Amino acid sequence: MKYLDKRGVVRPLLGQFDRGHKFCRAVVIPALAEAQHLPFTLHSLWNNVPESVLHDTLILVVVNNRSLESVEKARRSELKKHIDDNALTLKWLENENRHAPFPLAWIDASSPGNELPPWGGVGLARKIGCDSVLTVLVKSPTPVNLRDFVFFSLDADTATSPNYIEAAGKELRNSRCVGGVIPFKHQQADSAEEQAAIDAYEAFLHYYVAGLRWAGSPYAFHTIGSCLCFTGDGYIRAGGFPARRQAGEDFYFCVELVKAGGICEIQKTKVFPSARVSQRVPFGTGRRMAEAMVSGNNTFLAYDFRVFVCVRELLAAVSTHQGEGVDRIYASLKNVATINFLDGRGFPVIWERFHRQYKTKPAILSAFHRWFDGFVTLKYIHWLTEKEWPRLPIADIPEAKVFLTV
Repeated sequence: MKYLDKRGVVRPLLGQFDRGHKFCRAVVIPALAEAQHLPFTLHSLWNNVPESVLHDTLILVVVNNRSLESVEKARRSELKKHIDDNALTLKWLENENRHAPFPLAWIDASSPGNELPPWGGVGLARKIGCDSVLTVLVKSPTPVNLRDFVFFSLDADTATSPNYIEAAGKELRNSRCVGGVIPFKHQQADSAEEQAAIDAYEAFLHYYVAGLRWAGSPYAFHTIGSCLCFTGDGYIRAGGFPARRQAGEDFYFCVELVKAGGICEIQKTKVFPSARVSQRVPFGTGRRMAEAMVSGNNTFLAYDFRVFVCVRELLAAVSTHQGEGVDRIYASLKNVATINFLDGRGFPVIWERFHRQYKTKPAILSAFHRWFDGFVTLKYIHWLTEKEWPRLPIADIPEAKVFLTV
């Protein structure tokens, strides 16, 4: 397989599962210092119904950390605790494997000599898991159609609905998209203060996606690593998880999934991520919770609704005038900051190139959305926030209240 030859990062799979079995799906779970939470997550998966789907599903845990020598001395004490916790996880997996009710495997990217490289993080852990499963599929005596094979990306502290595997897999296949985003609801927090913070953070997340959806963006979906499923074929076409991302690997991977064949919104099941405080990644739920606890302020500042008005105006202008020159598009834009942003990214030259390369209006529009992707959309929103409209408490945004009550 070309992908594995050129870009694959593969580690040996441990465990006593049947390597000759024709698996239909795999759940890949990165684990860093999750000895306390992983058993809860695995038993949540093993409670999935019908039981037949579990026999055809490989659950793979990627126990990972960097070496002590790879981090500065001030952080070694914390990392040492993580490594010790990972050793407990590996021991637990070995014991559990003897009587696990369904296929279970793990990768040791933690023990001395097996650690992740200094630049490695959760992005590399997810990639190692998926790439290693692909290797098993390629070597299987029974050919596997990667368009039908479904990967589930989960976290080691996340619970699932009992129909998670069956419902999400079925919806993804029926959608003919290569990826799917599963609805989420964070678990109950440990205190009233933390619960208020996670409720506010969820509102912030939902408001952002709702704003993009209202604006007509094809990138209007949550990009949370524990809420994703995707086909084997889609994973390869998207280039796999970005290995060098310490966090945000889910965001960049989702952007590429859209370009590789689209993302659907799963409707009939749900996952339940942890609401705990964490400092282990530079951003994300745990980090935002930690910041809220330290500051004593659970008011998350959200984007002014006018930024979504500008996104909508820009996307409408491009769609309406996709067969015309850039001057016609600019004439439809009311905000000078939008034009300055586009100019700064070389849009006039890029738009002219699209017209030379593509002969039909739909092809030109598709090329634009590949260029003005989820990452560029976020950069544009940040630009408008900096130049025009600073963030506001979400309670002060009337449109947010409408979006969040729909």
